[in-house]
Amino acid sequence: MMTSETNEKKQFLASAAPAAIEEFVKKTGESAFRAKQILEWVHRRRIADPSKMTNLSTALRKALEQEFICNAVKIAETFPASDGSCKYLLTLHDGEEVECATIPAEDGRVTFCLSTQVGCPVRCAFCSSGANGLVRNLAAGEIVEEFFTLCSVIGGMPDNVVIMGVGEPMLNVQNLIAALDIICAPDGVGLAQRRITISTSGWTPGIRALIEHGKQWNLAISLHAPDDKTRALLIPDKFRKPIREILTVCEKHREVTGRLLTLEYVLLAGINDSVRQAQALAELALGARAKVNLIPYNKARGAFERPSRETIKAFENMLKTRRVPVTVRVEKGSDSQAACGQLRGARLDKKKGV
Repeated sequence: MMTSETNEKKQFLASAAPAAIEEFVKKTGESAFRAKQILEWVHRRRIADPSKMTNLSTALRKALEQEFICNAVKIAETFPASDGSCKYLLTLHDGEEVECATIPAEDGRVTFCLSTQVGCPVRCAFCSSGANGLVRNLAAGEIVEEFFTLCSVIGGMPDNVVIMGVGEPMLNVQNLIAALDIICAPDGVGLAQRRITISTSGWTPGIRALIEHGKQWNLAISLHAPDDKTRALLIPDKFRKPIREILTVCEKHREVTGRLLTLEYVLLAGINDSVRQAQALAELALGARAKVNLIPYNKARGAFERPSRETIKAFENMLKTRRVPVTVRVEKGSDSQAACGQLRGARLDKKKGV
């Protein structure tokens, strides 16, 4: 059954509030300092598996497992690429699957890419993530465990996190905010707010929720076209907002947070890659005081193609001529089914016998 909710009655240990842990410890009759020990394991050591909490009694560990959903996210398959990036297919406690990735840079920094939903309801025409629609949102605890899982893989904290995996983050914004509050809490996990970037197709109600929350998380808009007519070819009507509305809300986000907006733009041959469209994109970027991240298409589904190198360069040069800050995304993981949703899609096809 398709649902946007997780429908869990028990809390996830990874996202349980200190007060909930303290109440649990009190209920078990244990000393109050045990709550601090549990929170130390979860927030400082990034472990949500009671069996690994070696300074707790066996009875208390078993009680934790009964009271909370613990150790709910597990790596099902690993897909390393020759460039050092690695994608992971994760199995959730109910058997559903999502994807995440570790992306190293040449200077040694590591970025995590995290998912927020099982599937995606937006269903952009060129993207694998929404090919099978939305199954459900990830709970805050699952997003936190997704982060913990990758921390375990690299043996520490990442330098940056991008919420750019499977799903539309702004359609699961309350669970995302709850997860990021834990990840960024100075007295919790402790990742700096400015090291988080949230990518959205432009669902403005969700962006407004971010504004109201007021944290200094970076915002990236998956624009993909400089005009609404072209954008309508790529993003279905249900979750597509007008460009002007999106940029107006993003201006408010910049005013509140002080963070620079990024416009993400997947280059599709013959669709949105003309010099004229580059000029129009430059106007939007200058008006929004935004930088542009050009993403040459990584073929996943549909009839789309990547533009030629010459076309990509001409598009980039037009933006530079207008003095728009622009980068061209360096392709990572091209030999490991790198496009979001490909791993889960391949697994679903296998289950169906396709």
